[in-house]
Amino acid sequence: MKKHQIALREILYQNYEKRKKFLSQKSISEACSASIGTVNSVVKKLGDLGVIEKKPLGFRIRDVKKVLHYWAATRDLEKDVVYTAYSPDLPKTIEEKIPPEVAFTAYSGFRRRFGVTPTDYSKVYLYGDPNQIARIFRQKKKERNIYVLEQDARLKDLTSEGVVPLVQLYADLWQLPPPANRFLEELKQKLKPTKVKIGKITRK
Repeated sequence: MKKHQIALREILYQNYEKRKKFLSQKSISEACSASIGTVNSVVKKLGDLGVIEKKPLGFRIRDVKKVLHYWAATRDLEKDVVYTAYSPDLPKTIEEKIPPEVAFTAYSGFRRRFGVTPTDYSKVYLYGDPNQIARIFRQKKKERNIYVLEQDARLKDLTSEGVVPLVQLYADLWQLPPPANRFLEELKQKLKPTKVKIGKITRK
């Protein structure tokens, strides 16, 4: 992903999973190794969208759900694909053959995180080393059901038990066709944003 996308993910991760209400450009820059300029451009865009409240030393998110939807809608999953392959095995069997160093996302990430899925799926998406996956699964010209995505350094830090953070899971599923919509509906119920009080109004 590009640096501004990584910065967006960091902002969402800090709110949804670290429960932080107030964030600074410096902390985001240091966490995801993005320049202050990159983070400032992201914050400016969010300010233009009216979804953050700027402060002297940082900002608060007014509407974190809109930030999440903005990132999900502007994310380009296809550009991050660095290797594709095919296996006749069922997805669960494919997942069992993949080394533990990867970070599963989309359908596989959902199953590994929550234990069950709202419906069946046929494709496996993961972040990892394409050369490592190529030694296990070969490419085919017309068939593909395994997608390897480029893994950035910060994502490795955020990955837990072989699964990407929930905000990454959401953005990746958003980019996929059905049955991803079924997974998204379930995930919406599990993503709990940090409440932020602005004046007398409490927003989520």
